[in-house]
Amino acid sequence: MSPIAIMLLAFAAQTAPVAAHESSGATPWQAEIYSSNTDWTPEELKNRGTWDLAHKCGGSLIAEGWVLTAAHCINAERIKNGHRVRLGTDYIDNEEGVTYRIDRMVRHADWNKQQHLYDIALVHFVADAETIDDNDAAIEEIPLYDGPPLEPGEDVFATGWGQGEEGKNTGFAAQLTEVDLTTAECADYPQYAGKIREYMMCATGRGNYVADTCTGDSGGPLVLEGDKPVLVGIVSWGIGCYRDDSAGVYVRIDHDHFLDWIARAMAADPSVSEMR
Repeated sequence: MSPIAIMLLAFAAQTAPVAAHESSGATPWQAEIYSSNTDWTPEELKNRGTWDLAHKCGGSLIAEGWVLTAAHCINAERIKNGHRVRLGTDYIDNEEGVTYRIDRMVRHADWNKQQHLYDIALVHFVADAETIDDNDAAIEEIPLYDGPPLEPGEDVFATGWGQGEEGKNTGFAAQLTEVDLTTAECADYPQYAGKIREYMMCATGRGNYVADTCTGDSGGPLVLEGDKPVLVGIVSWGIGCYRDDSAGVYVRIDHDHFLDWIARAMAADPSVSEMR
């Protein structure tokens, strides 16, 4: 069971109504983490475009030079290989937006890939020769939620470019997609028994709607609706996508979870790559 980067189109084969829709462009904090590799093989390019192969994860711009994402989205090798951050666009199949080089990361020191523990990281980015200013690009930081942990039944939404159906290498979405969710009680889902920690939160489709996030949405934002949207979670993992009676799992961001860690990580010496 690998970490899945949860997405936003309800699986078309489901019989319940679909809750996903194209983003309205009102998520200027949305970031993409992608590979700058151009050495794709003819076999890889047979069914997928270069932008599709390059896409890795989502993220949220939370401060100047800093994107909050999932720990499984970034590592030293990806930074060495030139992974980048894209901001200010809904589309990842063209040259829109502004791209930056990721020069370092701070990942939670207790991250565990197999058990999806402490799946939180920050990437720091800098301008380089490939960075071209775009005054028309909508780029804005999102505030972090500083209230009590959300209870089940809160309306939230997630955004990303993840897969529209469950399965390996089915391809990502070119346009940013938004899904309406509601927080849920993780204990209501037997498949998660023994796997959920108190800093994790579940979310599922609202009412009778089938909605989820999927591979390619990892690291992206879970946002609490309101007059001033705030970041309440990070897309982390789940068992499958778009299944009946299921939910995605998110890392909580609130007064009791990770606010202090985020502040300390951004203030740490640049030599620090892991912190608990």
